[in-house]
Amino acid sequence: MPDLVTITIDDVEYKVPAGSLLTDAAKMAADIDIPIFCSHPKLDPLGACRMCLVEQDVRGRWMIVPACTTRVGDGMKFRYSSDAAVQAREDTLEFILINHPLDCPICDKGGECPLQDQTLKHGPGASEFEENKTHKEKRYPVSDLIMLDQERCIICWRCIRYLDEWEDKPQLGLFHRGGETVIDYFPEQPVDAKTSGNIIDLCPVGALTNRISRFRYRPWELKRTKSICTHCSQGCNIRLDARLHQLRRIVARENTAVNDEWICDKGRFFHGFVDHPERLKTPLVRDADSGALREAGWDEALQIVAQRLSSTADIHGPGAVGAIGSARLSNESAYLLQKLMRSLVGSNNVDHKGGAGVLADPRGVSNIRDVEKADVIVFAGVDLAEEQPVMDLFVRRAIRRSGARLVVIHPRRIEDTRFDGPYIAYKPGEELSALDGLSRALLKQKAVAERSAKLSGLPELTEYLGAGQISQEIAEAARLLAGAQRPVILYGPTLVSGPGAEANRAALMNAALLAGCADRTFYVAPEANSAGVRDAGLVPQRLPGHIAISDTANRDRLQRLWGGSVPQEPGLSYDQMLAAAADDRLKALYLVASDPAGDG
Repeated sequence: MPDLVTITIDDVEYKVPAGSLLTDAAKMAADIDIPIFCSHPKLDPLGACRMCLVEQDVRGRWMIVPACTTRVGDGMKFRYSSDAAVQAREDTLEFILINHPLDCPICDKGGECPLQDQTLKHGPGASEFEENKTHKEKRYPVSDLIMLDQERCIICWRCIRYLDEWEDKPQLGLFHRGGETVIDYFPEQPVDAKTSGNIIDLCPVGALTNRISRFRYRPWELKRTKSICTHCSQGCNIRLDARLHQLRRIVARENTAVNDEWICDKGRFFHGFVDHPERLKTPLVRDADSGALREAGWDEALQIVAQRLSSTADIHGPGAVGAIGSARLSNESAYLLQKLMRSLVGSNNVDHKGGAGVLADPRGVSNIRDVEKADVIVFAGVDLAEEQPVMDLFVRRAIRRSGARLVVIHPRRIEDTRFDGPYIAYKPGEELSALDGLSRALLKQKAVAERSAKLSGLPELTEYLGAGQISQEIAEAARLLAGAQRPVILYGPTLVSGPGAEANRAALMNAALLAGCADRTFYVAPEANSAGVRDAGLVPQRLPGHIAISDTANRDRLQRLWGGSVPQEPGLSYDQMLAAAADDRLKALYLVASDPAGDG
């Protein structure tokens, strides 16, 4: 716990954490909401807008200072409610409003706008400005997804700072001077950051708006529903805002362990499929005479599916029927699908893409705090900027703020290889060689040799690895891992799928054990509920709860629970079912939230 100091606000003493910002200390101790525009808890202090002005006793003289950049110390005295402080904040607001357009009736931010709120609470009752307002660009696209209204912008710098501090992409800046100052992107370099939409949420006015949803709602009309993003396995907390039963926008919902308060652009903008006019809203069945699809009721459609699956199993045997689900399914749906196949159809041919064929460690998934505290981060067969953009924010944060080093093991030169650190390239199919090379190099590090001396199987591993060549990049990666205090390894499905999956996973865990981070080696799953559907048993070789098909006692327990028999032979995997369907060994294939032809 930080040391406490005594400060005085409006002649009242408070105990607050030493070094905290005055804006935070005042709220924490005195429940005083000092007004802010540029300040944000996730961005570095700047003091750009001057809305937070208070008086401070500086060597016996009361001076106007910005609260958002003032860190408190013992004995400091402040005035929040003095005439001078109140007048300073009122003057600041009047200055901001001089050229601010009266767009409130049509502005997307109207009704949830900090500028509106602060004007009502702290602003002047009327403006003394009689000249014409300065006019700037009203519809200025800074990207394909974000529109900028330069007239509404109050130059708080939040958007600029986010892209610089979090994305490490300073793609917006200030141009011109004085009253003509505008936010703009650099020539022919529009904003393309993977999480650029967060600047819309950060904007304290309606200057930055969502090009997909602008002018389609007023904030007070929205029905807000908490949810989880399903575009990747990060599990970002989101809020769905709907109007007239149609989804209008998606915004981030804070969860400090999962996504903090950020989401990626895919999660924010790509929701058009939800209310798409061509989305199926009723079952379709194929007409026996014409072969064309026609609308049908649920009872008819379910009866046809049940009859086809049952008759196929009766005629060709249960092994001729398979089901492919998806890691986008809920746990409940995945559980019911595998239960249907096993207890009613009598087949263990049930899987999903990236299921049985991916030998991922089921122990856990990555946490942004593990990454944030890491001093060495290893990407093994994963492109985090594309696969988990929000997690990648915290990798970049650790690199820039904490000096963490990044090691990339990947067949492509991915975006994050721009950071200083070894890049271990390998050709597809040569993953094992790269991973074994890393273990070989680690064993040559004195620190690794000493702490690994008592590992079981070390002599056998040393003999297996032999004395092969070690590239300069692998040697550098081993040196970094040997000296790391909190290394983290993130690996993806390309590393642990395919013919060499078992050997690759073993080699990865060998390297993790030698590096001392076996408990901080995390699988970056490709889809939203990859872990959940595995837990639910949507794989051919395991029952719910990761119980092996060969476990007779637990299989008997499930048979009693389900009221049907469960076959003891492992079923076909995703790839095996597609191959069996191609050569007519599989007669019926039940697809649930899966599109093998489209998913690739």
